[in-house]
Amino acid sequence: MAKCVLLQASPPRPPLLLSPRRLLPPPPTGNPFSLYAGDLHPSVNEIDLYIFFSAIGPLHSVHLCIDRFSHKSLRYAYINFYFPFNAADALCRLNHMELKGKSIRLMWCQRDPILRKTGIGNLFVKNLDLSIHETKLEEVFGIFGRILSCKIAKEGDGKSKGFGFVQFDSEDSALDALDVLNGCVLKGKILTVAKYLKKSERKKPQFTNVYVKNLDENFTESSLIEKFSTYGKVTSAVIMNDKEGKSKGFGFVNFESHDNAKIAIEALNGEVIGLKKLYVGKAMMKAARDSFLRRTHVQKTKPIITSNLYVRNLATSVNEKDLREVFGAFGCVVFTKVIRFSNGVSKGIASVCFSKPEDAMKAVKNLNGFCYHGKYMKVTVAMSREEYARRLQTLFPFTFFNKVRNLKPYLETNVQKDDDHQVNETKSSSCNGGFALQDPK
Repeated sequence: MAKCVLLQASPPRPPLLLSPRRLLPPPPTGNPFSLYAGDLHPSVNEIDLYIFFSAIGPLHSVHLCIDRFSHKSLRYAYINFYFPFNAADALCRLNHMELKGKSIRLMWCQRDPILRKTGIGNLFVKNLDLSIHETKLEEVFGIFGRILSCKIAKEGDGKSKGFGFVQFDSEDSALDALDVLNGCVLKGKILTVAKYLKKSERKKPQFTNVYVKNLDENFTESSLIEKFSTYGKVTSAVIMNDKEGKSKGFGFVNFESHDNAKIAIEALNGEVIGLKKLYVGKAMMKAARDSFLRRTHVQKTKPIITSNLYVRNLATSVNEKDLREVFGAFGCVVFTKVIRFSNGVSKGIASVCFSKPEDAMKAVKNLNGFCYHGKYMKVTVAMSREEYARRLQTLFPFTFFNKVRNLKPYLETNVQKDDDHQVNETKSSSCNGGFALQDPK
């Protein structure tokens, strides 16, 4: 494990940002030295975190969690101090401060998964003014008890989405805040405060607005109301027209109740009117509609049935005989091939062919992510170039690929770096791995 020595003097202590009267949550029993740091900028590394937190006090270690396959940051880390009072000081001073242009979220490291997963004391807050930040939200809710975590959801450019989450150290404090603050006005907006629910526990949102397309040009709004009124009371209906007043072939119908809108969709979707087949569905915003269409496309795509597998991230010592031995446990292997450089050294990728597709699927299920010869193998179904390109184009805009092509010569010429600046790629991908900067002795 690499160790770096910090030779320069530590930066000055930052000024106090919060009132000394602020109630800090007590540290978990048996672990008063460690903090969890979340919402990190993707480019933040362990050296950045060490320099940032060492302004408070001496650090024992810094662990930035990374993906074990891509080796990219998972954007959270664990900060371990030598002394408990330094950890508490850092939580008070550095919480919600910016690091590389992004505010970080600090809380005590909680090893007990029950408290993390049950959502005890967790509240959902929406209809926030876009100017409200985490410090202000914590100030408003902090009068009801100790806050473990406070977060406002943000766009990629850092702008608030208008909702957030506040977690208290007890359910009673959360209920008190819910009773008092739900419906209160903050910066001209009425707050909505509710218990946080997991996606599996949430009810599907109800709707009354219906989208209709493939309408004939002579189809009028009165005809639209007459057609849909059979299934419930229609409050409004509109057909979208172009600048010349001609119908664009689609429109919207709003019902008085959700049940009526649902019945109309089930009855009229696919019905032929004139020469066209109607499409009737839930009216959605553009972002939700794009996500829905993407999911629908993936569901309609037939799975690839093949006996060929593509294996990457292999150790250079692995040969064809090794592959045949490890993959042969799942069926009859008819062919193995390790791709090598001109000097005979393995490129870390290989092809494996089974006699039956079912055996290939078993191998993918069991060996993908399997640690072999000290490296985690990535095993996937082999695709043709045409199929691979087609799948990529369904996920990313075409312009993205043009930018990647332009960057390719630059990337190829900058792969090799000086040894002094290389990152240890064999470092463990779990949170137990990481490095610690040590003071010179």
